[in-house]
Amino acid sequence: MLLGFLLFEGQFVHVVAITFTSLILNELLLVALTIRSWHGLMLLAELLSVVVYILSLLVLKDYFDGYFLLSVEFVWKTLLILCISCLPLFLGKFLRHFCAPPSYAKLLKENSMFRNCCKFVC
Repeated sequence: MLLGFLLFEGQFVHVVAITFTSLILNELLLVALTIRSWHGLMLLAELLSVVVYILSLLVLKDYFDGYFLLSVEFVWKTLLILCISCLPLFLGKFLRHFCAPPSYAKLLKENSMFRNCCKFVC
């Protein structure tokens, strides 16, 4: 929210648009990062959430500036806030998986090494 105020110099309608959009996209991205194995219904739920968000923008015209939502300025500022909020979590998840891989990843690695070893022997 604070970054939204800094980026939008007192334009309250734009602050509302950017913070609400960043919040929605941030939550959807965090859910996507949490899921290990995707199911079709999970993907459908994510897409329906985006559709409901877009419909809410159309219904709540008093709270959102439609022309601003279609501008390049809105897109890059939204992406900036989204990257600042999600990048540390994504890097933490990647480093945790790299430094301490789960058991299934270790087993897959050992199994593939065994297969490659057998191919050369046979």
